[in-house]
Amino acid sequence: MLKKYCISRMENSPTEPTTSNSTPWYASFSLWLSWQELTGRKAVFIINVILISLLVALPVSLDLLGKAKKSSVNTRIDYIGPSLILIPKGTDSADLVTAKFKGRYYSIALFNDIKQKFSSHLRYSEPRLTERLRVDSKKIPVTGIEFSNVYSYPFSKYSISDNEVILGKVASDKLGKIMNDTISINSGTYKVSGIIPTTGGIEDASVFLQLSVMQDITGHTGRINEIRLFPASLSSYEQLKSLLNDYSSQLNTVDAYRGDTAEKEVDSTLETYQKALYTIAFILIAFCIMISTYINLDARKSEISTVYTLGTAQNIILKILTFRTVWITLLGSIAGQTIALIVTVIQADQVPLRFIWSAGPFIEVIVGTVLLGMFITVPFAFYSVYKRDLISHL
Repeated sequence: MLKKYCISRMENSPTEPTTSNSTPWYASFSLWLSWQELTGRKAVFIINVILISLLVALPVSLDLLGKAKKSSVNTRIDYIGPSLILIPKGTDSADLVTAKFKGRYYSIALFNDIKQKFSSHLRYSEPRLTERLRVDSKKIPVTGIEFSNVYSYPFSKYSISDNEVILGKVASDKLGKIMNDTISINSGTYKVSGIIPTTGGIEDASVFLQLSVMQDITGHTGRINEIRLFPASLSSYEQLKSLLNDYSSQLNTVDAYRGDTAEKEVDSTLETYQKALYTIAFILIAFCIMISTYINLDARKSEISTVYTLGTAQNIILKILTFRTVWITLLGSIAGQTIALIVTVIQADQVPLRFIWSAGPFIEVIVGTVLLGMFITVPFAFYSVYKRDLISHL
């Protein structure tokens, strides 16, 4: 293609060599020439585009999958609203986590009053009673919940009788108990009717039974030490916090955002891998472009020398060689992101597309890949055009 172009120029103006021109028209013409040159070498062109697209697709797929997961979780959080936990005055979140309420309780009547007064702001509410008790021979947290009317995860799918308990995974391992085994709490014997999946929280190390049974075991009939509130919306959440502060001075309010420690750790790990994969991918892309550019320029020394002697200006040759990489990285990055998007849609089919794809990151990856390719190519092309003795390769 370069030879055809230069021969045509020489035929039209046999005494005037092609001069340097940096106008937009010449840049567009050089871009067109580089495209024609690539399409004339289809096998090499396709292989280069495939390599770039695969290297782009891997980190982008992980990025989009992570974004889909976070967007989906955040949407559910916005809809449900973060929960609030009310505990007795004189206790704090550390006491809640360790299940040590320092002997402080309040009446179930307080729960019923809160439930009634703030019903317009609530989606649901739950009373609980938690203490550290001796289970078999080990002292661990035990929580009473009204399983007949429970809302919070993961207990909403369980239903147990008065002589049954549910174990957290860590408690199950610590006690050496599996489904249908029995455990003793104080003087009572209870059957293990369920083992909840890990939540990354205190639930993992706890035993759960009916609230009324827990009240009887501890001698705290009609008393609780924890209320879980689920606001109807984010606006309700803010209003509820303000109203609760004015409602009673005997309550401490603890924010308990939905999602657990395990999920946060997964997100943090995911972000770390995303950054590492992007770094590795761009290094590999740079390496591939470097090899491709070197092989292309080395194989075409004679051709470049020929078109130069036929009158083509050096800056035109430089543009054609550089724009070759522009085409490869442009098409490769678009193809790679398209592959990544398809993979993500298949893997996260329950997440709306608007939560997965946005134009900003799509353009950023394209621009970044193209600029990286040009950064690698220009020095090689500049050396081949301006520093080599082009005549010696004829």
